[in-house]
Amino acid sequence: MNNRYKFLVYLTCVSLIIGGCKKEAEQPESAPVISGLESEYYVLVKESILLEPAIENKVDSIVWVVNGQRVANAMQYTFQAPADPGTYSLIVMAYNKGNIFQKVVQITTGRYRNWLATTNTILKLEASQKFAGRNDLKWEILSAPSELYRLSDTSSGSATALFAAVSRGGYQLKVSSGDLIDTLLITVRQSDQLFSPYITKVFDYLPAPGQFVNELPKYSAGDTHEKMVEKAGKELVGEEANSITLGGWGGYVVVGFDHTIVNVPGRRDFRIHGNAFGANSNPRPNAPFGGSCEPGIVMVAYDKNKNGKPDEDEWYEIKGSGSFSAEAEPWYSAAVSKNNDVRTFRTYEMTYHRPTTETPVGTPEGHISIGNYIQWTDNQGQQGYKIKNTYHTQSYYPQWVKDEKITYKGIRLARNGIEESGQGSYFVLYAFRYGYVDNYPNAHNNSGIDIDWAIDKNGNKVILPGIDFVKIYNGIDQENGWLGEASPEIGRGEDLHLLGTNIATINQ
Repeated sequence: MNNRYKFLVYLTCVSLIIGGCKKEAEQPESAPVISGLESEYYVLVKESILLEPAIENKVDSIVWVVNGQRVANAMQYTFQAPADPGTYSLIVMAYNKGNIFQKVVQITTGRYRNWLATTNTILKLEASQKFAGRNDLKWEILSAPSELYRLSDTSSGSATALFAAVSRGGYQLKVSSGDLIDTLLITVRQSDQLFSPYITKVFDYLPAPGQFVNELPKYSAGDTHEKMVEKAGKELVGEEANSITLGGWGGYVVVGFDHTIVNVPGRRDFRIHGNAFGANSNPRPNAPFGGSCEPGIVMVAYDKNKNGKPDEDEWYEIKGSGSFSAEAEPWYSAAVSKNNDVRTFRTYEMTYHRPTTETPVGTPEGHISIGNYIQWTDNQGQQGYKIKNTYHTQSYYPQWVKDEKITYKGIRLARNGIEESGQGSYFVLYAFRYGYVDNYPNAHNNSGIDIDWAIDKNGNKVILPGIDFVKIYNGIDQENGWLGEASPEIGRGEDLHLLGTNIATINQ
């Protein structure tokens, strides 16, 4: 190969190498990617928001455009809201060689801090940072589309409040501390879920020994506690509910709704049906209402931790008219004259022992089949036996319980049953004035319960936004001759607001 030919080959190779390097150098850069920005923002008038996007890949320039006008060329941008409300289209564009990426953001400005909520759901409100360190905050409702709402936790000066509403629409609020003021707008939309106004679940059920236990609902051999809770649910869930018994003192059931029952000021909020009725032939002149009134004490809770079930630290007592004393009840003096035990015990305990026999010995005495049937003791130093009557022959002890004894705790109310005939044949169980289940007929206004009657374990009034769970337990320990023990029957539960029922409250 001559030298000239070698030189041409050399030039060709050099050209190929240089050309290849040039093509490699001209490869386009990866396009920038913008993240870390929401698609919508709400900013109060006269306030600002700092927008700091995250950028992936190399970027040569970032341009910010508001309503078609270039406002900045920087890695971040502070949007300052004017004095008047409005809507703004913001475009942020990131460039590098041969590439452009843009993101569109809508900014709405207004005079209210915006919150979103759904009907019959508790919303936790928090004051803005400008109130930091203040402990005298005041929360107020300025306007509302309906009376069916509650704003609570507002009396302590807290930086938080709880809000719940039955009706959709816009609710305007104000939070203030001295010269600091914020206005809020809560937009409540209709929940996607169609709520039931009735009980939707039974969480627990354990009646105390009584004459209808193992019958309402029916126990079958082998049934477990879980099975009996399920059976109680079949009786209580929905509009066409039936009844279950709570048995003797302390027996209870725990139910829930598929939504929060809102605590509407000035109104009763819910009721639980019983089978109370008035006496037709009470011989006492001008007697107060009474007949078959077997008051069940009411406990309420809302789902603070959102776990869908009631927890022990969430319960509050509904303060009924006899929760601390029965002296103001219209039948009190008559009960005293009949030597009723009219004491009220706030921390009562009673233990029932499994009966040693279910078969009577000898001939029954009147209505008594077994006199020394179920032994009981309490924390007041008292003891005795519950009888078995001749009308109900099944075991009165809950058969699914394997323990030899059961202890119940709670409030024991004054005994309200009075024998009015003087012959032991006509017992009248008088109603407490308000605050209990199976204490008045279901159609009576006094069967309604106001959540504003709630108190904590120390007896202090609490303001709840609403409730999700209800516990009812028998508050009376009394044998009423041939009628047997006082034992509430529990039926349908109702959210009065969803049903459109307006019952005025009683101010305690």
